[in-house]
Amino acid sequence: MADLTGDHLSAVLEGGVAFLKISHEELINSGRAAGDDDDALLHAARQLRADGAASVLISRAERPSIALLDDEAHLVRLPPLQTVDHRGAGDSMTAGVATVLARGGDLREAVRTGAAAGALNVTRHGLGTGHRDAIAQLVTRVKLTKLPAR
Repeated sequence: MADLTGDHLSAVLEGGVAFLKISHEELINSGRAAGDDDDALLHAARQLRADGAASVLISRAERPSIALLDDEAHLVRLPPLQTVDHRGAGDSMTAGVATVLARGGDLREAVRTGAAAGALNVTRHGLGTGHRDAIAQLVTRVKLTKLPAR
């Protein structure tokens, strides 16, 4: 599991990584994505996979995340929530994914949990303030929508 950019990302890709979480802004700023639309980010996710990431999750702030799991691409959709403070959402997402994977859960459960943890984090002040019970409730409302093959 990695959430890295720059030279650190290149190094972990070279060695291979089971799961990579990265933000769309980091992909664009590093030149790994040509834009922030679904096609550009999905192309970047596929390139990250070719470079050494088995699964890729791209966070996009208020827009649905993109997950490349196995050979399927998904949009990760959440119910609308009121944003109070966006700081720490990506770290909470990464922690949610890592927790499920460390416990032997499957990729889709990990992505839904990560999305719920990240989303819940933005609804309050303070970093990593989502409680496990609240995250578990929100997980049931996170939907993975399969994207057509392109």
